[in-house]
Amino acid sequence: MERGLGSIQEGIKVAVVTGGHMYDVPAFRAMFNRMAGVQYYIQDFDNWAFDTGKVWDQYDVHLFYNMHSWGILTVRDNADERIMSAVERLGQTEQGVVVLHHALLSHPDGQVWSDICNIQDRKLRGWAPNSTLVTDVANKEHPITKDLETWQMTDELFLMDSPAEGSMPLLTTENPESISTLAWTHQYNKAHVFCYQSGHDNQTYTDPNFQTVLYRGIRWAAGKI
Repeated sequence: MERGLGSIQEGIKVAVVTGGHMYDVPAFRAMFNRMAGVQYYIQDFDNWAFDTGKVWDQYDVHLFYNMHSWGILTVRDNADERIMSAVERLGQTEQGVVVLHHALLSHPDGQVWSDICNIQDRKLRGWAPNSTLVTDVANKEHPITKDLETWQMTDELFLMDSPAEGSMPLLTTENPESISTLAWTHQYNKAHVFCYQSGHDNQTYTDPNFQTVLYRGIRWAAGKI
């Protein structure tokens, strides 16, 4: 657990967007419960996009943990247009964006999503569940990774292209079954974007270094550190 993790009281409001991929719901919620000062609102992707409660502008960060393999959802009349409009709205304000684990693979044919992730070819060339991942710290000065050291944990690995020029690599690995850059930041229009490939299940959710990185990543995206 991050030093001082229980003392932050910024009241960051985070839309946590899920759907299209199963996950351990209680463990996922417990992970956010450990983040002091983070008010999280878990919702499926179409509810986020339709924003029936008109709360979009109240969020400090939009965090994506969804994986929709057929691009944009087609569940109702005019759903395509409304959902695409919501995705295209990202970056128009300074609300931060966090793309976590399998959300990197969502909307595989969506250029906007590729731009948000800053990976133009997001094709998955391989994956390895329950693998040993040695994570190296590429930038020990960045607020998200400051003072962290190399660590090992169990996670699901994706083999895919690393982010393009313009990204700041924060975490890397030499595991040949994994994307080489595990975590990075970049600017997407007005929004700070933090992408993190790790985060498959409770083996990762409870890892102290993973928790620290994700917590700081949310705060960084919100402009709090």
